[in-house]
Amino acid sequence: MTNSAFQWTCIKCDKEIPQHLEYCSECEEKRYRKIGGLLYLPFINMLFIAYAYFNSMAVTLSAGMETVGRLPLSQTTYLFVASGINLVFLLFIIYIVSLFLRKKKELPLAYCALLVSGIALMLIDRVATSYIFPQISLNMAQIMPIIMHVIYACIWIPYFRTSVRVKKTFIW
Repeated sequence: MTNSAFQWTCIKCDKEIPQHLEYCSECEEKRYRKIGGLLYLPFINMLFIAYAYFNSMAVTLSAGMETVGRLPLSQTTYLFVASGINLVFLLFIIYIVSLFLRKKKELPLAYCALLVSGIALMLIDRVATSYIFPQISLNMAQIMPIIMHVIYACIWIPYFRTSVRVKKTFIW
């Protein structure tokens, strides 16, 4: 048995550290320098959201082009406006992905804004569609995506606002 007191050391490099830590400051900085943990899930979901906006833009633009002159002007205009809004959201997602990959401190706020504005856009779209296209009835298949996005936002907005992982990766 030795007379020396027990020393707490870093898990990675065996430097002496305080008892309440697992890593020294250098190893802690390296650990959070890269994206990890649950942050892969929102990143992958952004790719799916980008695909959905691209697909929606292509469908509405195609429908607008095919129905020019056959539908009332308000319905055709709505299709072109909807495809333009989808393009704007697609560009916003590309911007957020670039923030994510560059680990910028603006990401948490921008990602939360994307989630909230996406839900608002879906609600406005459902109301406008039922008003401009009265033959399309509002049913559960159109409501469920909104409910799923609200649940998703209720999970990820608090995570991006309070998570230590997010703060150390993007803010500090």
